Amino acid sequence: MMALVGTMWGLHAPALKLAFAAGFTFPQLVFGEFLVGSVAFAAAVLWQRARIPRDSRFWRILLAAAFAACGVPLFLFWAYQLGPVSIGATLLFLYVPFTQAINACINRRTPPRAELISASLVVLGAFIAADFLNTANADNLRGAPFAVLAALCFAGFFVLTARIGHDATPAFRSLVCCATSVLIMLVLAGLVGWPLLPTSPPPAIAALWLLGLGIFGQVIPVFLLVNFGPRTGSGLGSILTSTELPVAVAVSAIVLGDNISPAQIVGIVLVIFGIVFPHLPRRALTQREPFGT
Repeated sequence: MMALVGTMWGLHAPALKLAFAAGFTFPQLVFGEFLVGSVAFAAAVLWQRARIPRDSRFWRILLAAAFAACGVPLFLFWAYQLGPVSIGATLLFLYVPFTQAINACINRRTPPRAELISASLVVLGAFIAADFLNTANADNLRGAPFAVLAALCFAGFFVLTARIGHDATPAFRSLVCCATSVLIMLVLAGLVGWPLLPTSPPPAIAALWLLGLGIFGQVIPVFLLVNFGPRTGSGLGSILTSTELPVAVAVSAIVLGDNISPAQIVGIVLVIFGIVFPHLPRRALTQREPFGT
């Protein structure tokens, strides 16, 4: 399910390019997606009549996760404004080693070797697939610090959601994350002067755009992440969601007509192998067990 989260985010990336071409701004898309998520999860919570937890630790972790979740698109927005999308998208993959580093500090032990190798393959594959070395220069790296902050927020979200536990339903936890992000966006829009209501395309078309992006970019992925993140653990979960890059590149080539270079293919293969790598020893072991009995 965590791999499915990455797959949906990979589909989401080319859709954002089409949305920009249709006339949306980044703040409008971020606010619209979180608003759709809030409405959908609020309906689910009312339908389930979910109880409200009173544990203060649960609320501290959940609200921290919500702030981290909102920080990801906001910092990426600034990174994309100041430099190429490829630089920001590549540096975002630093969330994989960041997640492992945070877990190592909290748990005071080194992550499993398989996860360390897997994270290295994923990050290396992302850098190759984005042609980072040829694209990076002094001007293009102006947005790099914001992309790194987005990766740090992403890692924090993974670590925090894995520690929430099961004190509330996934729908309730997802509602809090999305609703908090809506409030943050409203405050920032008031301070900075961002117009959050799109003027192009027409209202009916804009509503369909935001509904589709909200369902496939927020509702389903956030629900799966909050539900299955605690089961897989943040370290392995961050690796599994790296399916985002291969899917984004493939869909961009098919839908947008982007060219795929041999270097990108090599990078994608490395990412896929990095995702599969932690599971290889287990499969090999299970295949050998019948012969040893």
